[in-house]
Amino acid sequence: MNINNKCINHLRCLSAEMITNANSGHPGVALGSATIFYALFKDHYFYDIKDHKFIARDRFVASAGHVSALYYATAYMFNFGLNENDLKSFRQIGSITPGHPEYGTTNFVEDSTGPLGQGVANAVGIAIAQSMLAEKFNVQKFPIFDSYTYCFLGDGCMMEGVAEEAMSLAGTLKLNKLIFLYDYNNMTIDGKADMANAENIKKKFKAMHYNVIYVRNGNSYQSVTRAIARAKKCQNKPSIIIFKTIIGYGATNAGKNTIHGKPLSISELNALKQSLGVKESFSLPKDVKEHALKTIKKNNELLEKWNNMFAIYKTANPELYKQLVAFMSNKQVDVQKLIKQDMLTQDISGRDANEMVLNEIAQKLPRFVGGSADLVASTKAYINDGGDYSALNRRGKNIHFGIREHAMGAISNGLSLVLNSPVFCSTFLAFSNYMMPAIRMSALMNLPVWYIFTHDSYKVGEDGPTHQSVEQLGTLRLIPNLNVLRPAFMEEVYACYDIALSSNCPSAFVIAKQTLKSEVADYSNILKGGYVLSGEKGEVEILATGSEVELALKVKAVLESQDISCVVASFPCVEQFERQSESYKDDVLSRGKVLVSLEASNDNIWYKYIGKNGLRIGVFKFGKSAKPSQLDEYFEMTPSSVVKKIKNFLK
Repeated sequence: MNINNKCINHLRCLSAEMITNANSGHPGVALGSATIFYALFKDHYFYDIKDHKFIARDRFVASAGHVSALYYATAYMFNFGLNENDLKSFRQIGSITPGHPEYGTTNFVEDSTGPLGQGVANAVGIAIAQSMLAEKFNVQKFPIFDSYTYCFLGDGCMMEGVAEEAMSLAGTLKLNKLIFLYDYNNMTIDGKADMANAENIKKKFKAMHYNVIYVRNGNSYQSVTRAIARAKKCQNKPSIIIFKTIIGYGATNAGKNTIHGKPLSISELNALKQSLGVKESFSLPKDVKEHALKTIKKNNELLEKWNNMFAIYKTANPELYKQLVAFMSNKQVDVQKLIKQDMLTQDISGRDANEMVLNEIAQKLPRFVGGSADLVASTKAYINDGGDYSALNRRGKNIHFGIREHAMGAISNGLSLVLNSPVFCSTFLAFSNYMMPAIRMSALMNLPVWYIFTHDSYKVGEDGPTHQSVEQLGTLRLIPNLNVLRPAFMEEVYACYDIALSSNCPSAFVIAKQTLKSEVADYSNILKGGYVLSGEKGEVEILATGSEVELALKVKAVLESQDISCVVASFPCVEQFERQSESYKDDVLSRGKVLVSLEASNDNIWYKYIGKNGLRIGVFKFGKSAKPSQLDEYFEMTPSSVVKKIKNFLK
């Protein structure tokens, strides 16, 4: 047996042993795709194992995240920082080898994956970001950013819509440094994949402008490594390599769907090891280790070569180097200094206010990029002097995602992973439903992705109930580690960006289409997420957000004209309010004898604040196609309707 095949067999058995030891995992893909992982990490993957954040490294995304055992075994073989105990702790609480790869848990893992297809779209975002860096800082003879993005995916990823959305965009953008490694075993949990997906993959991806390479035997090391080398030579389009593999290769039930997620028994594991000539347990033989060291030595030599090139680059291009240092630094933005005082007293639509502040922030953050799902004219989320990113303009800061909301969110995650900076994407609030899996992954990875959702309520009007949000605010607030920001006037817009910039998590900006009436408040109070806007003590305290704050103030005026004292508290960010001290929260919520929540949503979170003795006023049914003023009447969200509800409740 030659040494390459011996290494591959040890990866197979080590992966299977990890899974059997944990009595949990996915041996099918680990056994079937070991050759792909070995060839990639041995011959093609450029990485500094001493510095996991080396800026010029290749990036690898295991979109089919259930391949994790093989991923960890490969990392162990090539000395990425795992030891035998880490392998034995696979899928155990507190280990750095969790069931699916987790960004921030394991040093070399670039992306949290598991929900199939998400990693594919993340990889597209990573490749876009890498192309931006290359265009901005590479000069002739000094390709300091010349790295590849590799993405491993399987039949399951290929069926998910988010993957196809993102891959289609990648083809349009001609991301030639992006290489998809497709483990094509034609098997999913329930049986053969072609029961549900019988399309011609080769023709499909050629139609999407891909360099398509087919490897008939995905277990042939020479065929696999040659195919990856061919893909790297492609200059004008992304590549997909279709590796025909056998799920569970080497196991007694290889080729069957039952091998997908069922650990091998001890006897099955022993039979596998015997058939593949493996005797070791949770370790590698000397010759395998020595062979792996050659790859480590090769990467060290490449790294030394890069460091030498970079040293000359700094001397030959001092101004560009200075820009690079500034670009990569985490610059702090003092949002309060950006406030234009004259704007605070002007009525302005929520989306216009957001556009203004967004662009002021963009001037301060050199890595700030983003885009819209074909809705720039409506959301106005656009960097005005940033240019449009395309295959012909890698310097553009505005990305046209097309009508691909789900991929837009997941691609934004990939962008943020590389740029380590806020990234924005935008659509209507009602369409946030398309993006929930990507938003959830942002929150899991603590990525500063800013989801800008305009047209935040039924006041969208004539577009009707399909475009009128009802449940979206509550849905977003259910996601842990996500700021949901709904400003009521210009000063709150500034403060919401301040909150987002100071948070180690993603943020969802919920922005009104309609004009918001100007108000002025204590900026330091706004930053607390919830505060008393008007009044000191009252019989009634109204808790409101966004455009309903104006309604609350009108209701306050009517109530007080009828000798019912009232306080209005604005809650631009419930999550930020929850971060405050208990004494502060108690103070804000104790200004009225009766608490009333007022929001154009059906979010149950308000019961936490108003209690069983409070009154919740919201929107609890779908809307109609009508003018906003008619919808105010339909939803009973007029001053007179709200006053009537409050007075009836007080009786």
